[in-house]
Amino acid sequence: MANNKKILSEEDVRNLSESPSVENKILTVNKLSELYDQANISLNERKLAEDIFRIMVQDVEVKVRQILSECLKNSKDVPHDLVKKLINDENSVSIPFIKYYEGLSDEDLLGIINAQNVSKQKAVAQRRNLSDDVSDYIVNKCNEEVVVTLISNNTANIRENTFQNIISKYGESKNVQQSLVSRDELPVTVITKILDSLSDDLQKRLILKHKLPADVATDLIEKVKEKATLKVSAEFSSDKQVEALVHELYSSNKLTPSFVVRSICMGDLKFFEYAIVYLANMPITEVRKILYNSQVDFVVRNLLRKAFIPKNFFPAVFCALKVIKDIRFDIKNSNQQVFTHKVIERILSYANAEEDLDKKDIEYLISKID
Repeated sequence: MANNKKILSEEDVRNLSESPSVENKILTVNKLSELYDQANISLNERKLAEDIFRIMVQDVEVKVRQILSECLKNSKDVPHDLVKKLINDENSVSIPFIKYYEGLSDEDLLGIINAQNVSKQKAVAQRRNLSDDVSDYIVNKCNEEVVVTLISNNTANIRENTFQNIISKYGESKNVQQSLVSRDELPVTVITKILDSLSDDLQKRLILKHKLPADVATDLIEKVKEKATLKVSAEFSSDKQVEALVHELYSSNKLTPSFVVRSICMGDLKFFEYAIVYLANMPITEVRKILYNSQVDFVVRNLLRKAFIPKNFFPAVFCALKVIKDIRFDIKNSNQQVFTHKVIERILSYANAEEDLDKKDIEYLISKID
């Protein structure tokens, strides 16, 4: 041993034999575990430490076994008989060990799950870098509480079909929905499947947290906006709600050029206006004056540049603005869906698909009027 330090001194042994109090046992466990993982421990010393651990793991005092579990949970290569004793002990002893000891095999973890102790199942579900197979087994064998714990563990590996199984079994559960939305990464197929069942608040959080494909994100923003606003004829409160949504997107770096341009192509005037307000850092009155009253194209171009809208998006914006100006006179006689369809139809008839609009944007706009 380093510095000729014995794993247990004669004094340690004497104190333990003469006064086997809980305090002395705990001191012994702490000292042994500190030395147990040192690289230069001899085989004989390691065997001695393990023999003492085997005595301590059967101690009648729960506190001794709890300290042993805490001390060994970060160790390596703990003998399997000791491992089994610790994981089969009462919850206060076993749970820290189950949650953190890296030497547990998938077979060990499946055995713990099969024991049907919910607290221990949750400890398994909280382990770092849980394998796909164990995650799948948890979803098949455990209750909703344990599944929520698993979803909330961002390090756990979860297959796409396991997520689909979660939705099939617990898709209507608010706790499951919340944990899915809060997860760092979520397959797009899962996102699209749970969209309609989410509350307004969870839909907003989904937009702000996840990197979604443009068409999925646009559809979701459209749904949230429709619920947040009143009518297309717009009262002040409607402006305020749309601005609040745009502000959230801007603050989360989700206010992308594709969102902004798609909004104007769909006749979504308020969303587009407030997006430009935030991106260009200009008041709403000035933005509206430039967009709807300017007779010179370069003034609008300068506004778009200031808002960091890429040049290749300019033709689509100009086309949409032209259409909106042409049909704005009857906006109050149309509902939002009718007005949107009119804008899209005009854009598709005016625009040159090869030069003005991206093919994916064309396909998306067409899907909106099918």
